[in-house]
Amino acid sequence: SSTLQHYAFDYFESILPVESGSELYRSFAALVHVCLDCILLDGIFVASTILVCGVLEGHSLTNYVLPNLKHNYRAAFRAALLTNVSFAPVEFLSFRFLPLPLRVLSVNTVDLVWDGVVSYTSHGGVMVEKATA
Repeated sequence: SSTLQHYAFDYFESILPVESGSELYRSFAALVHVCLDCILLDGIFVASTILVCGVLEGHSLTNYVLPNLKHNYRAAFRAALLTNVSFAPVEFLSFRFLPLPLRVLSVNTVDLVWDGVVSYTSHGGVMVEKATA
């Protein structure tokens, strides 16, 4: 995820720079960056987490992983968004005050909790119970 975050944060900065302009503009730009990270990037990360975990756990892609993705994606994405809302102030401060190279490190520190929530949510549900039954 860090590679995608580096490119995405760099792209966000090229479209709406946080490092220039008035204080109000910089704060608005940081808020937009946080929203794009929470909605756009997290949607990709939730799907890739479910897919990669399922494959690495040895499950069949067509018989288990894709149905599990379909079944658990919305709940996992919702849990990810709720986690991000709780950490939004930390991410806002990261986007607003840290230089671009340090933002990924800061966001990845927050993502340790986020990954645990997404993993727990993506493994809970009917599909996991069917697999163990």
